Amino acid sequence: MTSMTRRQALVGASTLALLTSSGLGRAQEGKRIGFMIWNTSVPFYSNLIKMANETAQKNGISLDIQSGNGDLATQISIVQQFIAQQVDMIMIAPSDPKGIVPVIRQANAANIPVMAVNTKADVSSGAKVLTYVGVDDFVFGQRQGELVVQAVGENAKIAYILGKLGTSAQLDREAGLLDTLKKHPGIEIVERQAADWDNSKALAITQDYLSKYQNGAIAAIVDQGPEGVNGANFATEQGRTDVKFIMGDYPEDVRNAIIKGTVFGTVNQDPAPQGTTAIEDAVLHFAGKQAEIPTPNHYLDLPIITKDNVEQYKAAWGG
Repeated sequence: MTSMTRRQALVGASTLALLTSSGLGRAQEGKRIGFMIWNTSVPFYSNLIKMANETAQKNGISLDIQSGNGDLATQISIVQQFIAQQVDMIMIAPSDPKGIVPVIRQANAANIPVMAVNTKADVSSGAKVLTYVGVDDFVFGQRQGELVVQAVGENAKIAYILGKLGTSAQLDREAGLLDTLKKHPGIEIVERQAADWDNSKALAITQDYLSKYQNGAIAAIVDQGPEGVNGANFATEQGRTDVKFIMGDYPEDVRNAIIKGTVFGTVNQDPAPQGTTAIEDAVLHFAGKQAEIPTPNHYLDLPIITKDNVEQYKAAWGG
Protein backbone atom coordinates (compact mmCIF):
# COMPACT_ATOMS: atom_id res chain seq x y z
CA MET A 1 0.00 0.00 0.00
CA THR A 2 1.44 3.39 -0.97
CA SER A 3 1.69 6.21 1.55
CA MET A 4 -1.06 8.09 -0.38
CA THR A 5 -3.34 5.04 -0.28
CA ARG A 6 -2.62 4.62 3.41
CA ARG A 7 -3.52 8.26 4.05
CA GLN A 8 -6.73 7.86 2.05
CA ALA A 9 -7.60 4.75 4.02
CA LEU A 10 -6.93 6.52 7.29
CA VAL A 11 -9.09 9.48 6.23
CA GLY A 12 -11.86 7.10 5.21
CA ALA A 13 -11.61 5.24 8.50
CA SER A 14 -11.64 8.51 10.44
CA THR A 15 -14.70 9.71 8.55
CA LEU A 16 -16.47 6.41 9.14
CA ALA A 17 -15.58 6.57 12.83
CA LEU A 18 -16.92 10.14 13.03
CA LEU A 19 -20.19 9.14 11.39
CA THR A 20 -20.46 6.07 13.55
CA SER A 21 -19.78 8.07 16.70
CA SER A 22 -22.52 10.51 15.70
CA GLY A 23 -24.84 7.52 15.58
CA LEU A 24 -26.38 8.61 12.27
CA GLY A 25 -24.11 8.27 9.28
CA ARG A 26 -25.90 9.14 6.04
CA ALA A 27 -28.58 6.45 6.13
CA GLN A 28 -31.19 9.11 5.39
CA GLU A 29 -29.69 10.31 2.10
CA GLY A 30 -31.99 9.71 -0.84
CA LYS A 31 -34.95 8.85 1.39
CA ARG A 32 -38.35 10.18 0.37
CA ILE A 33 -40.89 11.56 2.83
CA GLY A 34 -44.45 12.51 1.95
CA PHE A 35 -45.94 15.08 4.32
CA MET A 36 -49.69 15.75 4.33
CA ILE A 37 -50.72 18.92 6.18
CA TRP A 38 -54.46 19.35 6.63
CA ASN A 39 -54.39 22.95 5.33
CA THR A 40 -51.11 24.62 4.38
CA SER A 41 -52.88 27.97 3.85
CA VAL A 42 -53.17 28.40 7.63
CA PRO A 43 -50.43 30.99 8.40
CA PHE A 44 -49.20 28.98 11.39
CA TYR A 45 -47.71 26.37 9.07
CA SER A 46 -45.39 28.71 7.14
CA ASN A 47 -42.39 28.36 9.46
CA LEU A 48 -43.07 24.68 10.13
CA ILE A 49 -42.94 24.05 6.37
CA LYS A 50 -39.87 26.26 5.96
CA MET A 51 -37.86 24.48 8.65
CA ALA A 52 -38.99 21.01 7.58
CA ASN A 53 -37.83 21.75 4.03
CA GLU A 54 -34.51 23.23 5.18
CA THR A 55 -33.77 20.34 7.54
CA ALA A 56 -34.70 17.77 4.90
CA GLN A 57 -32.44 19.45 2.34
CA LYS A 58 -29.49 19.50 4.76
CA ASN A 59 -29.93 15.78 5.31
CA GLY A 60 -30.32 14.74 1.68
CA ILE A 61 -34.00 13.87 2.12
CA SER A 62 -36.60 14.46 -0.58
CA LEU A 63 -39.63 16.03 1.13
CA ASP A 64 -42.98 16.31 -0.67
CA ILE A 65 -45.43 18.52 1.27
CA GLN A 66 -49.07 18.41 0.15
CA SER A 67 -52.07 20.36 1.44
CA GLY A 68 -55.26 18.56 2.43
CA ASN A 69 -57.17 21.83 1.92
CA GLY A 70 -59.12 21.30 5.12
CA ASP A 71 -60.97 18.34 3.60
CA LEU A 72 -60.68 14.83 5.07
CA ALA A 73 -61.30 13.06 1.76
CA THR A 74 -58.47 15.05 0.17
CA GLN A 75 -56.17 14.25 3.08
CA ILE A 76 -56.88 10.54 2.75
CA SER A 77 -56.31 10.66 -1.01
CA ILE A 78 -52.93 12.36 -0.54
CA VAL A 79 -51.76 9.73 1.94
CA GLN A 80 -52.94 6.99 -0.43
CA GLN A 81 -50.87 8.60 -3.20
CA PHE A 82 -47.83 8.52 -0.91
CA ILE A 83 -48.46 4.83 -0.24
CA ALA A 84 -48.72 4.13 -3.98
CA GLN A 85 -45.44 5.99 -4.51
CA GLN A 86 -43.84 3.74 -1.86
CA VAL A 87 -42.24 6.65 -0.04
CA ASP A 88 -39.92 5.83 2.86
CA MET A 89 -42.02 7.67 5.46
CA ILE A 90 -45.34 9.48 5.66
CA MET A 91 -45.85 12.47 7.92
CA ILE A 92 -49.36 13.65 8.67
CA ALA A 93 -50.94 16.71 10.27
CA PRO A 94 -54.59 15.63 10.05
CA SER A 95 -57.71 17.69 10.69
CA ASP A 96 -59.66 14.68 11.99
CA PRO A 97 -57.74 12.42 14.38
CA LYS A 98 -60.24 9.57 13.98
CA GLY A 99 -61.10 10.04 10.31
CA ILE A 100 -57.47 9.66 9.26
CA VAL A 101 -57.08 6.29 11.01
CA PRO A 102 -58.10 3.95 8.13
CA VAL A 103 -55.47 5.35 5.78
CA ILE A 104 -52.81 5.15 8.51
CA ARG A 105 -53.67 1.46 8.73
CA GLN A 106 -53.18 1.20 4.98
CA ALA A 107 -49.70 2.68 5.37
CA ASN A 108 -49.03 0.31 8.27
CA ALA A 109 -50.05 -2.63 6.03
CA ALA A 110 -47.63 -1.36 3.36
CA ASN A 111 -44.84 -1.22 5.99
CA ILE A 112 -44.44 2.53 5.54
CA PRO A 113 -43.74 4.29 8.86
CA VAL A 114 -46.09 7.13 9.78
CA MET A 115 -45.31 10.14 11.99
CA ALA A 116 -47.90 12.64 13.27
CA VAL A 117 -46.75 16.27 13.35
CA ASN A 118 -48.54 19.23 15.00
CA THR A 119 -51.94 17.49 15.08
CA LYS A 120 -52.49 14.03 16.46
CA ALA A 121 -54.04 10.85 15.09
CA ASP A 122 -56.18 8.57 17.23
CA VAL A 123 -54.03 5.52 17.86
CA SER A 124 -56.42 3.92 20.34
CA SER A 125 -57.94 1.69 17.67
CA GLY A 126 -54.83 0.04 16.30
CA ALA A 127 -53.33 2.61 13.91
CA LYS A 128 -49.58 2.84 14.48
CA VAL A 129 -47.43 5.98 14.37
CA LEU A 130 -43.74 6.31 15.21
CA THR A 131 -44.44 9.28 17.45
CA TYR A 132 -46.28 12.59 17.59
CA VAL A 133 -44.06 15.69 17.23
CA GLY A 134 -45.64 18.87 18.54
CA VAL A 135 -47.01 20.30 21.73
CA ASP A 136 -49.25 18.83 24.38
CA ASP A 137 -52.46 20.65 23.54
CA PHE A 138 -54.04 19.58 26.83
CA VAL A 139 -51.24 21.46 28.63
CA PHE A 140 -51.72 24.31 26.15
CA GLY A 141 -55.34 24.60 27.31
CA GLN A 142 -54.33 24.35 30.95
CA ARG A 143 -51.95 27.27 30.47
CA GLN A 144 -54.63 29.32 28.78
CA GLY A 145 -56.70 28.60 31.89
CA GLU A 146 -53.86 29.90 34.06
CA LEU A 147 -53.85 33.09 31.99
CA VAL A 148 -57.62 33.44 32.48
CA VAL A 149 -57.21 33.26 36.24
CA GLN A 150 -54.39 35.83 36.12
CA ALA A 151 -56.52 38.14 33.98
CA VAL A 152 -59.95 37.94 35.67
CA GLY A 153 -59.48 36.54 39.17
CA GLU A 154 -61.74 33.93 40.74
CA ASN A 155 -65.21 35.17 39.78
CA ALA A 156 -66.00 36.07 36.18
CA LYS A 157 -67.93 35.20 33.05
CA ILE A 158 -65.91 34.54 29.92
CA ALA A 159 -66.59 33.73 26.25
CA TYR A 160 -64.66 31.17 24.22
CA ILE A 161 -63.61 31.03 20.55
CA LEU A 162 -62.81 27.52 19.36
CA GLY A 163 -60.61 26.41 16.47
CA LYS A 164 -61.60 23.83 13.86
CA LEU A 165 -64.10 21.55 15.56
CA GLY A 166 -62.91 17.95 15.86
CA THR A 167 -59.19 18.63 15.40
CA SER A 168 -56.97 17.24 18.13
CA ALA A 169 -55.81 20.79 18.98
CA GLN A 170 -59.37 22.03 19.43
CA LEU A 171 -60.47 19.07 21.52
CA ASP A 172 -57.38 18.87 23.73
CA ARG A 173 -57.08 22.62 24.32
CA GLU A 174 -60.70 22.79 25.40
CA ALA A 175 -60.23 19.81 27.72
CA GLY A 176 -57.12 21.42 29.23
CA LEU A 177 -58.83 24.77 29.76
CA LEU A 178 -61.76 23.08 31.48
CA ASP A 179 -59.35 21.07 33.63
CA THR A 180 -57.83 24.29 34.98
CA LEU A 181 -61.15 26.12 35.35
CA LYS A 182 -62.73 23.31 37.38
CA LYS A 183 -60.30 24.36 40.13
CA HIS A 184 -61.79 27.87 39.86
CA PRO A 185 -65.57 27.30 39.94
CA GLY A 186 -66.33 31.02 40.05
CA ILE A 187 -65.24 31.36 36.41
CA GLU A 188 -68.03 30.49 33.97
CA ILE A 189 -67.86 30.06 30.19
CA VAL A 190 -71.12 31.65 29.00
CA GLU A 191 -70.76 30.91 25.28
CA ARG A 192 -68.63 29.01 22.76
CA GLN A 193 -68.37 29.49 19.00
CA ALA A 194 -65.97 27.98 16.45
CA ALA A 195 -63.88 30.20 14.15
CA ASP A 196 -62.05 27.33 12.38
CA TRP A 197 -58.67 29.07 12.96
CA ASP A 198 -59.91 31.77 10.55
CA ASN A 199 -59.18 35.48 11.13
CA SER A 200 -62.38 36.88 9.63
CA LYS A 201 -64.58 34.37 11.47
CA ALA A 202 -62.83 35.12 14.77
CA LEU A 203 -63.37 38.86 14.27
CA ALA A 204 -67.06 38.33 13.50
CA ILE A 205 -67.49 36.15 16.60
CA THR A 206 -65.73 38.73 18.77
CA GLN A 207 -67.98 41.47 17.41
CA ASP A 208 -71.00 39.28 18.14
CA TYR A 209 -69.83 38.67 21.72
CA LEU A 210 -69.18 42.37 22.32
CA SER A 211 -72.62 43.25 20.98
CA LYS A 212 -74.38 40.55 22.96
CA TYR A 213 -72.52 41.13 26.24
CA GLN A 214 -72.49 44.80 27.10
CA ASN A 215 -69.94 46.57 29.29
CA GLY A 216 -69.10 44.48 32.35
CA ALA A 217 -71.12 41.39 31.31
CA ILE A 218 -68.05 39.33 30.40
CA ALA A 219 -64.54 39.75 31.72
CA ALA A 220 -62.56 37.97 29.01
CA ILE A 221 -62.63 36.36 25.57
CA VAL A 222 -60.36 33.36 25.09
CA ASP A 223 -59.38 32.24 21.59
CA GLN A 224 -57.81 28.81 21.13
CA GLY A 225 -55.66 30.30 18.36
CA PRO A 226 -54.14 33.66 17.44
CA GLU A 227 -57.00 34.67 15.14
CA GLY A 228 -58.79 36.66 17.82
CA VAL A 229 -56.13 39.38 17.82
CA ASN A 230 -58.09 41.44 15.28
CA GLY A 231 -61.10 41.25 17.58
CA ALA A 232 -58.95 42.39 20.50
CA ASN A 233 -57.80 45.40 18.51
CA PHE A 234 -61.40 46.11 17.49
CA ALA A 235 -62.52 45.99 21.13
CA THR A 236 -59.87 48.52 22.11
CA GLU A 237 -60.94 50.82 19.29
CA GLN A 238 -64.52 50.57 20.58
CA GLY A 239 -63.47 51.41 24.12
CA ARG A 240 -64.23 47.92 25.47
CA THR A 241 -61.34 47.85 27.89
CA ASP A 242 -63.56 45.86 30.28
CA VAL A 243 -62.79 42.69 28.29
CA LYS A 244 -59.40 40.98 28.53
CA PHE A 245 -58.21 38.94 25.54
CA ILE A 246 -56.25 35.70 25.77
CA MET A 247 -54.84 34.09 22.64
CA GLY A 248 -53.20 30.85 21.65
CA ASP A 249 -49.93 30.91 19.67
CA TYR A 250 -47.50 33.78 19.19
CA PRO A 251 -47.31 35.40 15.75
CA GLU A 252 -46.02 38.94 15.27
CA ASP A 253 -49.45 40.59 15.50
CA VAL A 254 -50.19 38.89 18.83
CA ARG A 255 -46.77 39.94 20.15
CA ASN A 256 -47.45 43.55 19.16
CA ALA A 257 -50.90 43.42 20.77
CA ILE A 258 -49.41 42.15 24.05
CA ILE A 259 -46.87 44.99 23.99
CA LYS A 260 -49.67 47.52 23.36
CA GLY A 261 -51.85 45.94 26.04
CA THR A 262 -54.76 44.97 23.79
CA VAL A 263 -54.04 41.27 24.45
CA PHE A 264 -53.38 40.10 28.01
CA GLY A 265 -51.32 37.05 27.10
CA THR A 266 -50.86 33.94 25.00
CA VAL A 267 -49.32 30.47 25.00
CA ASN A 268 -46.37 30.22 22.62
CA GLN A 269 -46.49 27.19 20.36
CA ASP A 270 -43.55 27.77 18.02
CA PRO A 271 -44.11 25.94 14.70
CA ALA A 272 -40.50 26.15 13.47
CA PRO A 273 -39.04 23.58 15.92
CA GLN A 274 -41.86 21.20 15.03
CA GLY A 275 -40.73 21.12 11.40
CA THR A 276 -37.08 20.72 12.37
CA THR A 277 -37.71 18.08 15.04
CA ALA A 278 -39.95 15.96 12.82
CA ILE A 279 -37.23 15.64 10.18
CA GLU A 280 -34.56 15.05 12.81
CA ASP A 281 -36.64 12.22 14.26
CA ALA A 282 -37.03 10.80 10.75
CA VAL A 283 -33.23 10.84 10.38
CA LEU A 284 -32.94 8.87 13.63
CA HIS A 285 -35.47 6.36 12.34
CA PHE A 286 -33.65 5.86 9.04
CA ALA A 287 -30.40 5.35 10.96
CA GLY A 288 -31.98 2.59 13.04
CA LYS A 289 -31.98 4.77 16.15
CA GLN A 290 -35.69 4.48 16.94
CA ALA A 291 -34.92 4.12 20.63
CA GLU A 292 -33.67 7.73 20.65
CA ILE A 293 -37.02 9.08 19.42
CA PRO A 294 -39.30 10.10 22.33
CA THR A 295 -42.51 8.05 22.15
CA PRO A 296 -45.48 8.03 22.06
CA ASN A 297 -45.13 11.83 22.05
CA HIS A 298 -42.22 14.17 21.37
CA TYR A 299 -43.54 17.22 23.17
CA LEU A 300 -41.98 20.67 22.76
CA ASP A 301 -42.04 23.69 25.08
CA LEU A 302 -45.11 25.89 25.72
CA PRO A 303 -44.08 29.12 27.47
CA ILE A 304 -46.74 31.61 28.61
CA ILE A 305 -46.19 35.12 27.21
CA THR A 306 -47.51 38.27 28.89
CA LYS A 307 -46.38 41.90 29.02
CA ASP A 308 -43.99 40.88 31.81
CA ASN A 309 -41.80 38.70 29.56
CA VAL A 310 -42.80 39.56 25.97
CA GLU A 311 -39.46 41.29 25.28
CA GLN A 312 -37.65 38.02 25.95
CA TYR A 313 -39.43 36.15 23.12
CA LYS A 314 -39.31 36.89 19.41
CA ALA A 315 -42.52 36.20 17.50
CA ALA A 316 -42.89 32.60 16.37
CA TRP A 317 -43.89 33.70 12.87
CA GLY A 318 -45.07 36.70 10.86
CA GLY A 319 -43.61 40.16 10.78
